[in-house]
Amino acid sequence: MPTVSIVKCGDYDLEKVYHAIHKSISLIDGVDKMVRPGMKVLLKINLLSSSQPPERAVNTHPVVVKALVNIFQKDFGCDVYIGDSSGSVKNSSTFNAFRITRINEIAEETGATIVNFDKDQYIDVHNKDYEILDKFRIARTLRTVDFVVSVPKLKTHGLTQYTGAIKNMLGTIPGNGKKNVHLIAPKPTVFAKALVDIHQMVPPHLVIMDAIVGMEGNGPNAGQPRKVGLILASKDSVAMDTVASAIIGFEPMAVPTIRFAHQRGLGVGELDAINIVGESIDGVAVPDFKKPSSGAQDFAGKYLPDFLLALMFDSTCSTFSTVNHSNCTRCYECVRNCPAGAMSRESGKVIVDKKKCIGCFCCDEVCDFNAIEMKRSLLGRTLLGMAKALGVENVD
Repeated sequence: MPTVSIVKCGDYDLEKVYHAIHKSISLIDGVDKMVRPGMKVLLKINLLSSSQPPERAVNTHPVVVKALVNIFQKDFGCDVYIGDSSGSVKNSSTFNAFRITRINEIAEETGATIVNFDKDQYIDVHNKDYEILDKFRIARTLRTVDFVVSVPKLKTHGLTQYTGAIKNMLGTIPGNGKKNVHLIAPKPTVFAKALVDIHQMVPPHLVIMDAIVGMEGNGPNAGQPRKVGLILASKDSVAMDTVASAIIGFEPMAVPTIRFAHQRGLGVGELDAINIVGESIDGVAVPDFKKPSSGAQDFAGKYLPDFLLALMFDSTCSTFSTVNHSNCTRCYECVRNCPAGAMSRESGKVIVDKKKCIGCFCCDEVCDFNAIEMKRSLLGRTLLGMAKALGVENVD
């Protein structure tokens, strides 16, 4: 039975965060036996945005990163590496993400090593048990370190409803590789299965979730910061996402990444089969946490047979991009980041070819100015309206 620890932490004061993470790790049996002095430990953080400051709750908070560096350096005697590849394909995006989140300053202060996955050597990974991705490239450092710690941010996601430990491993794929995943897996359900394929081949040894301030609404970039006040830890990514999603009001098995990973035996997605220590879910739950508009699928899943769940998910999450030109700053990050080539510049404006748009949210993820609006399908709008009218779901 996997264990997930829940520890309260009211703010990003370094001492408080250090003690909360230390306690969360100590509540999980066996971590001290897994980590030995001299090991190379990689903190695989979540740096989606290359321009949003820590207060926006888009990226893993730097204080959480610093506390983890201190714990693994001082308490465990390890060499610490900090790595990720940001959501944008722009050449300097990951470098800028380390700078804007002040991770580079933490590395200078502590002697930790930053690994920009976009600049790292890569290796090809082959998955013989794949469902969508039989092969993909990951940063080589994932295979040269001894211990990988995933440090996701607690957030909603317009395409996958919820993003946490499982989806965080998408960032192990450098640069354009993430765009290729979206092209191979354009539908929400297929994309969720692809994320599980990636997690299957690059599972972390430990997950520490930054849930002190999460993101609600239409995350992972355009939502609103929401204080949750927690640090969570587990050796099981699926169990971690199950508990974290339940805390913010999701039905865990209605979240496709959790359901598919559980069905494939990659972790535990059923709450009653998880040992929850520290705080209880009921004691820390945030029932009014706003879900993304794709959360209407969660509502549909309560009233429809299981065999229709995947169809409902794809239908309610099916989208196309539109541009709010009054908010657009003409940075063209969305154009560069569109895997399908559906966005282009015309007379200084961003134009969307709806026939090419695959609704992958790549443009929305890199827009820092609320200029991208994802429009839902007719069925998606209908189910969303029903959910709101009945007051069943707290959906943005």
